[in-house]
Amino acid sequence: MTPISEILLPGQVNLALAARDQAGGVDEVLSKLNGDPRVQDWNALMRSVTERNAPALSCNGCGVCIAHGRTNAVSSLVMAAGRSAKGLVSPEVRDKVRLVFVAGIPSAFDSEYLRIVGAIARLCRDKSLLDKLLTAQDPGDFIKLLSVGEAKL
Repeated sequence: MTPISEILLPGQVNLALAARDQAGGVDEVLSKLNGDPRVQDWNALMRSVTERNAPALSCNGCGVCIAHGRTNAVSSLVMAAGRSAKGLVSPEVRDKVRLVFVAGIPSAFDSEYLRIVGAIARLCRDKSLLDKLLTAQDPGDFIKLLSVGEAKL
């Protein structure tokens, strides 16, 4: 079982998204994976993520988007995250999307991906943790909050 802290790296967390809508937020977060050594084919990863609908859910008055792509363009599970201060407009949820997660999943990693996505969804349902994620001052703190919460699941 790979912890979030080994998948999500500080350089792949953007705590000040400039996008205005969910699709733009996904693109902006996805761009953080460009150049990651675990990404063997950037264009294939980009296509695999953008070709599928990125689901959004509402947690404690905050929208959370978890986009992903299953592809052999990555050698292992990769993830990037972003936060929007003003929130992103989403066609799926009434609440503004404040957190965006993007993952690239090797085809053979079905169960690990489902575990990570499930963990993120459960963590964002914790109001106290969600509030801390929305105010974390730097990427390292953001990842640490996710890791500590994950360990409690």
